Amino acid sequence: MARIRWARWGLGGAAVAAFAMTLGLMFAPRPVPVDSAPVSTGPIAESVADQGYARVREAYVVAAPASGRLERVPLKVGDRVSAGETVVARIRPATADPLDPRARAQAEAAVASARAAVGAAVAQRDQLAAEARRAEADLQRTRTLAASGYASRQALDSAEADARATAAAVQAATAQLAVARSELAVARAALMGPQAQGRETVTVTSPASGYVTRVMQESERTVAQGAPLLEVGDQTGLEAAIEFLTQDAVRVREGMTAEIYDWGGPGTIPALVRRVEPQGFTKISALGVEEQRVLVLLQFTGEPAKWTKLGPGYRVWGRVFLRREAKAVKTPLGALVRADGGWAVFRIADGRARLTPVEIGAMTDREAEVRKGLKAGEQVVVFPSDKVRDGARVKIETGAAR
Repeated sequence: MARIRWARWGLGGAAVAAFAMTLGLMFAPRPVPVDSAPVSTGPIAESVADQGYARVREAYVVAAPASGRLERVPLKVGDRVSAGETVVARIRPATADPLDPRARAQAEAAVASARAAVGAAVAQRDQLAAEARRAEADLQRTRTLAASGYASRQALDSAEADARATAAAVQAATAQLAVARSELAVARAALMGPQAQGRETVTVTSPASGYVTRVMQESERTVAQGAPLLEVGDQTGLEAAIEFLTQDAVRVREGMTAEIYDWGGPGTIPALVRRVEPQGFTKISALGVEEQRVLVLLQFTGEPAKWTKLGPGYRVWGRVFLRREAKAVKTPLGALVRADGGWAVFRIADGRARLTPVEIGAMTDREAEVRKGLKAGEQVVVFPSDKVRDGARVKIETGAAR
């Protein structure tokens, strides 16, 4: 009986142990499947990038040298022009507007009034000229008498003063006659109709060699002196004006290496930072947020044949390299997580995820430079889920390691 009782206790204990083990296996935490990537070494560059547009560095705006009637401009955007040879515009003298009956009657009356004023001025001049001749004759007689002692010195001085006053009056009358004749010419000009002829046609040539980039006045019309007609630029002098945020622009210096990418053509276009404009401007983003931006001008380098299909006004992306590192410790950008206000990664050690703080340097759109916290060859979790915790068991999925 004792043996049977002990056998029953043994079987019961074994059953309880098996049940407890089963429950432990059922409720024990399972390894979290993760994707991993190795920490590697290689070149990396710290850069800033943003959108902008291509433009001609040296553009020349051709303006009308005189007022008149502009003939239709034959040039189109993209046409080649040579400095001092290619005729870009012709300006004829403007014709006078036809007069209605009322305006003509007023103009004719103005001509008659001006003609009468000329006649009055002529008569006034002749009268004063006669008085001047009389005063000159009196002066000669007084001088003769004064030389003989029959005229006083006072009489001689009075005769000389009269002669000078009448001569000055003649000069004033002559000037007044010129004014009256000018007013008559103005009044007669108002009567000229469209048939009146003016100066010869003015021919305008290109001030520089290059291509026509813009045509401001294409159709025939009347233009004023100084009116812009077209713009000439040279595509070999293309540059990119990139609109950087001010917090990125303060890190950019003239002479830094840059490149143009996503411009529509193959590869990238090498460039150099030519200028960082000192004045910023406000721009509204697509989300309606006000942003302070600065234009950074990137001068294209290399062979111009690489960007022949790129023209002024084309949208481009520009990247300025702030710092380059030839042998940097790198981790995938997707491995970075925020921890205690800084960066960290989940490093895989002995089948568990270990939250490891790291010091980050340069960052690109795919990877980041690790200055402290990791070594080359270590495995890190890429894009960790919310199930990954410090010390959690992880399982690298088959084929996920890279």
